[in-house]
Amino acid sequence: MKSADSFEDHRTRILKSLDKAHSAFHKAQIFTGPSVHFHLKSLAAAHEQNCERFAECVYATLASWGMHRMGPGGSKMRAFDDFSSSLQVVWPTAMLLRQKTPANLNENDWANLERIFREIHCMASGTMLVGNSKVMAHLLPNLIPPVDRAYTLKFLFKHGRIKNGAQSEWETLRKVLEGFFYPVVLSPIFQKKAQEWLAQDNPLDTSELKILDNLLIGFLRIQRSQHDAAPKGKIHK
Repeated sequence: MKSADSFEDHRTRILKSLDKAHSAFHKAQIFTGPSVHFHLKSLAAAHEQNCERFAECVYATLASWGMHRMGPGGSKMRAFDDFSSSLQVVWPTAMLLRQKTPANLNENDWANLERIFREIHCMASGTMLVGNSKVMAHLLPNLIPPVDRAYTLKFLFKHGRIKNGAQSEWETLRKVLEGFFYPVVLSPIFQKKAQEWLAQDNPLDTSELKILDNLLIGFLRIQRSQHDAAPKGKIHK
């Protein structure tokens, strides 16, 4: 696993591509329909500190974001009652963290974030990082971004593999927060652009960390488009 310092190049690349990456993400229109609707409903329920409503909305958000696949294969979510019960356990702690920002977290706050991460039970599989980060991104949007294999991990580590286990997955999440997400969102150049985009009331630019998540998606889509458009070498017979 990379150390926090090794994310310096990644931070530089994204900060040099803010406008292009933002435009590429929104042009792609990856998230539409229920994936946007329930995303906004989940954020509103957390803001209202309504645990029951939040559980219902974020459960639907996860499903619409591809975390539950029908049939024998693919990712699977736990039964709603299991998920809802785990949220109730961490809800009071999460509400205390809602006023926190990346700039004022202390070690007690980090310990509480870890406890929430470990206690949420949304996925039936052995991997916690993707599902739990998406729940926490709606519960604590100022502190946690959604993490996935195809974009977040691919951008930062060049692969989407996850070493299963609560300790390992929490360490990965904390590492990417401290080494990449927090330094970028706290940088003046990002802050200036983020405030402009937040003022535009775009339904997917809902927090600084979600904007950065959007930028990663846009940045990688630009890269893939450039790769696909590059001339292929001739085959010599």
